[in-house]
Amino acid sequence: MCAYRPIRRLNQYYKSNEGFKAWIKANEQWFKENPNVFKQLLRNPNMVNLFMDLMVMNAPRIEKRLHRHARNKK
Repeated sequence: MCAYRPIRRLNQYYKSNEGFKAWIKANEQWFKENPNVFKQLLRNPNMVNLFMDLMVMNAPRIEKRLHRHARNKK
């Protein structure tokens, strides 16, 4: 995926990407289970940057778990 794609094409890509949808649902579930962390994230913009950095650093582990989860559903 090219870094210079227009935003509209990126939106279409993510809307059609089942793995990304599963990842979003997993994040939503985690935040529902940890509402105090979600409140901190909303109050402090630096927490958003920290959260994004942690997601990028843990992306390979997240991807492995999503693949494992998809295989278990079959």
